[in-house]
Amino acid sequence: MKFLDASARAGFAQAVAAIEAASGVEVVVAVRRRSAAYRHANVGIGAAVVLASLAAMLFGEPVFSLPAILVDPFVLGAAAGALVELLPDLKRALAPAAMRDRAVRAAARAAFVERGVHATRDRSGLLVYVSWLERRVAVVPDTGLARQFTADAQLRAEQAMNRAIGGGGAAVARELAQLAPAFAAAVPRRADDRNELPDAIDSDLDRLDRRAAARRARGPRQ
Repeated sequence: MKFLDASARAGFAQAVAAIEAASGVEVVVAVRRRSAAYRHANVGIGAAVVLASLAAMLFGEPVFSLPAILVDPFVLGAAAGALVELLPDLKRALAPAAMRDRAVRAAARAAFVERGVHATRDRSGLLVYVSWLERRVAVVPDTGLARQFTADAQLRAEQAMNRAIGGGGAAVARELAQLAPAFAAAVPRRADDRNELPDAIDSDLDRLDRRAAARRARGPRQ
């Protein structure tokens, strides 16, 4: 399932528009393929394959040459470690929930600064950060919004979107749109409010999709 399909994009656009029409909150949505590399998963799987293949070559019935025993297990281990990059479910399973939460939170705070969410007049910006591999959503409010949108309210919003993330981007967008009344109560819209931050989704999935499309357009190498 493609997380950012047409319905997801439309849903996020509608959610942002609904929140900004009802309140003084400025919403930025960032979607990332992952928030950390989790190289320990590659190393762990690679090491396990090295040990398993080495044991099979040393104690199995077939007889292997000494160069094969010296080289082949490490070749297989390197290949297995590289293959883990294509198995996000395995990486997620090998990364404890606390590790994933820390990575997503740190990446969300970095994206908050990189995207300039702090640059609004009333410090009422809100970053909605979605990390696909971790299946996590983090919301990062600016200081002006955080005084009204409490930590408990932030946690409830994150939990609702985390429950929805398995249904794709459109499901997350629907949960985001449900926050419009809460934001309207926390930061009422003023007559002179204006759109201060870009509404387009900031996503590295777009870049991956474009590269994949370019490779398909070039066709197989001759």
